[in-house]
Amino acid sequence: MTPPATPAGPDQSRGTAPSAPAGAAARYARANCGPEAHRWQTFPDATVVLALARTFTSAVRVLEALAVFRGDTRVRVLFAFDGTSAFNAGTEALLEGVEAGLIPWSERLSVEPGLVVTATENADLDSFACPVVVLPHGIGFQKYVPDHRTHEVRLSGVPRPEFHHADNIHLVLSHPAQREQLRAARVPLAEHAQVVGDPAHDRLVSGARLRDHYRSHLGVGPDQRLVVATSTWGPGGLLGSRPRLPGALLGALPHDDYRVAAVVHPNVWFAHSPWQVRHMLADALDAGLLLMPPEAGWGAALVAADCVIGDHGSVTLYGAALDHPVLLGALGEESVPGTAVAELARTAPWLGGEGLRAQVERAIDTHVPGRHRRALDLAFAHKGQGGHRLTSLLYRLLELDPPEGADVDGTGRALPVPEPDPSSHPPRAFEVHGTVEVSDEVVIERFPAATRAVPSPPRGGIRHLAVYETERRHGLVSAASVICRASDGGRDEGWLERALERHAGAFASAAPVSGGTLVLLRDGRRFLVRTDPETEPVLAAAVLYTALRARVRIDGPDTGLKVRSGARRWACVLTPVEGVPPDRGARP
Repeated sequence: MTPPATPAGPDQSRGTAPSAPAGAAARYARANCGPEAHRWQTFPDATVVLALARTFTSAVRVLEALAVFRGDTRVRVLFAFDGTSAFNAGTEALLEGVEAGLIPWSERLSVEPGLVVTATENADLDSFACPVVVLPHGIGFQKYVPDHRTHEVRLSGVPRPEFHHADNIHLVLSHPAQREQLRAARVPLAEHAQVVGDPAHDRLVSGARLRDHYRSHLGVGPDQRLVVATSTWGPGGLLGSRPRLPGALLGALPHDDYRVAAVVHPNVWFAHSPWQVRHMLADALDAGLLLMPPEAGWGAALVAADCVIGDHGSVTLYGAALDHPVLLGALGEESVPGTAVAELARTAPWLGGEGLRAQVERAIDTHVPGRHRRALDLAFAHKGQGGHRLTSLLYRLLELDPPEGADVDGTGRALPVPEPDPSSHPPRAFEVHGTVEVSDEVVIERFPAATRAVPSPPRGGIRHLAVYETERRHGLVSAASVICRASDGGRDEGWLERALERHAGAFASAAPVSGGTLVLLRDGRRFLVRTDPETEPVLAAAVLYTALRARVRIDGPDTGLKVRSGARRWACVLTPVEGVPPDRGARP
């Protein structure tokens, strides 16, 4: 229900302000809509472009497209929010977060827009006499979705039937095949559709120059691989059909070789709530999952990726467009035959349930560049020109000339792919596997223990659980063989002894000290573990633990070992440290 307008204050006109809801829309309503709005305008002659938002996804896509107007003082952009979608949560907060001029939905006509831009096909469009541009919020018409009006299914991205004969509505397409798809479905809007290409695709391709920057921002090392799992919404998507897959990937892929990120469709975030998404992915997050926020970061994660695991959603296709290895983990029944995604399903290998590590490694190591070219040829036309063509279309409909030099290369006015700011918790507990090879090289692999889905060690391997003192799961701490002090824990002379007192089942405690890692064994022996390059306590202690359990001979004051952990090889020296065994009955 819309509350009455706020009474005019002492510095306001006595005229009637437009009724507006409390919150974000109320801030800009009086100055932008209603009979007296002209009195408060600094740019009264600017043409109004009205952006319609109905869902979080559509709002993000509109915000991206509006970059074509950046810097143009002749265009004033306002937003109106239609809150009737089941996925409307988060949309107003998104627009408020970017400080957009949001007016009440009831006032959308009073601003007299010269152009309406939206990325939702379900908004009420029949009341506008000006041109209306409907942008895609994905790639083409790839899936069937429920229609709450008819209780049947419809093509996602196609406006409602009552708008099919409106000659002022222009659908934006990324490829001519989508026009033919509309014609086959007998949608008259096909004749007003505009094939401009895909500006989002072009931004990703141009953003490839920042790959190293994005990888560094995500904490992906030069010798590590980034696996990106992406899911569309609904039970047929990757997350809906295989909800434990993110955690299973983290449990299967060695932590020192891999990072795992997840891109989840905003409709999952805002149908179930961000809290619920993070709650359901808690094990994976505690194991180090990089969960991309719904509004940004997915593109940077794709640019940074070494492998994409996806479904019939558009993000999977964008990953293929960057020529990454692609594995399909799901393909819902709602996928439309004959589309680019259907062609991708023909060329991309399927991710089975067992042997995840071997499947990921095989996909990366055997990837043939251009493998998915036929699918991409059905998805993207006018490559590199999407921004330029969209700019030309919007300005032509506004009957304005684009600013001089605007978007010459198709991406000139668009912002770069934003840096990712993922939800992530560095893992604090590891299942560690150690082996000593014939060459006397100690091989260490560790897997985040929070996933509860780690592999068995190799034949002859030695396993143990190592945790940092800051691990929040008491069950993991009580079962640990090695308790480690965090590198930023500060200096504490008595910590090693107290750790073993607190955790009676632990075999050893380990803490970083000047020059290496000091390890105290349950039997009172101490060792200084020095590594080159310097490494964290879990890995340093793992070398000693493996050497002792494998009965490696530790001779003299220094025992040198060769160590391999993931793609890294480093040297390690074990040095016994003289000391009196602590009194287990007395607290130091």
